[in-house]
Amino acid sequence: MEKLTYQEWILIFTLISLTALGPLAIDMYLPAFPKIAKDLNTEINQVQISLSTFLGGLAIGQLFWGPISDKYGSKKPIVICLSIFILSSLAVMFVQDIKMMWMFRFLQAFGSSGGVVIARAIVNKRFDKDQTLKIFSILAVIGGIAPIIAPILGNVILKYFDWPQVFTAMALFATLSICMTVFFLKEDYNNRLTSLNVSGILSNYINLFKNKIFITYTVIGSIAFSCLMLYISNSPVLVMEAGGLSSTHFSFVFMINSCGLMLGSFLTSSILRKRLAPKNIIKLGTVTQIIAAALLWLFIELDLNIYIQLVPLFFFVMPLGLLFPTTTTLALSPFKAESGIASALFGASQLAFTFMTSILLNSLNDGSMNVVAISLLSCALISFIIISSTKE
Repeated sequence: MEKLTYQEWILIFTLISLTALGPLAIDMYLPAFPKIAKDLNTEINQVQISLSTFLGGLAIGQLFWGPISDKYGSKKPIVICLSIFILSSLAVMFVQDIKMMWMFRFLQAFGSSGGVVIARAIVNKRFDKDQTLKIFSILAVIGGIAPIIAPILGNVILKYFDWPQVFTAMALFATLSICMTVFFLKEDYNNRLTSLNVSGILSNYINLFKNKIFITYTVIGSIAFSCLMLYISNSPVLVMEAGGLSSTHFSFVFMINSCGLMLGSFLTSSILRKRLAPKNIIKLGTVTQIIAAALLWLFIELDLNIYIQLVPLFFFVMPLGLLFPTTTTLALSPFKAESGIASALFGASQLAFTFMTSILLNSLNDGSMNVVAISLLSCALISFIIISSTKE
């Protein structure tokens, strides 16, 4: 593979600004939950619902912006979707009740989803498969950094200002992304869809479901994403409630595991893609996860020290850095002309699968971490079975 040019690196940094916006918007305001609840005269669990409305907007928005980008290109849709994000971010600053916050958080996500889905489409459309895997790995590294940086930035802002200014910072970041898009993103007018009627869009989405390659790697990618969400939502219980560690220790553990995910992505972009076929990278990742999840389950059953349990947890999270960029590359690669629609359905499927997985786990979970470990093990086994039965 030829080295990336200076112009390509500028493009990558522009795409990074687009893909980082969603994670920043999710995590930056988390430290402000108690203050938001107090100012809006509500409970913290009501503020937490704004996370759910954001994820809903992220899923629906991707399905909307994908066809738009295939029809009208990248530049104008990005400017429009980020403008929606900016306006809704500024509107959150003036909300008087929690329901208004839910609505504007939905609109925030609807806007930010355009940047995410179009960024994936741009990578798939403009680069060959080997370059695509490298760039998606770079974007996955950023996906690991953002959840670490976002709460820290939120805390810094809260130290000097009030919580509405956290949303001002989100709007400023989106403004920077628009500027980078306008100045550095070159439009590509080839391979446009000719119609945006509902039946035509639905037909295009249905055609994606008929493609075995797309379905195979979308399912594996969705399972990996659901594993990440299971880890994020249950790690506080494992580390603090069951493990007895402090919130400071938990932050440190979370940072280490995020670094593990970034390490996996770095290894994929720098070493693994040169020595292994993409399918074998996925096999390596799923086998590592199976071993790690089985050990985690065993250690929980034996009630071993929490620090011992954290070792297999790290080696379960790290392979996600292998799976995310590789499944994205393989799922989207057959659809250069329909990159927007393919990217949209890929992203929305991840969120839908995660939603169903969380409902299933909540119905089975009795509060024990054993159930979480078994769920992670089951997900890794399913992914391994799927990739092992897939023909080249």
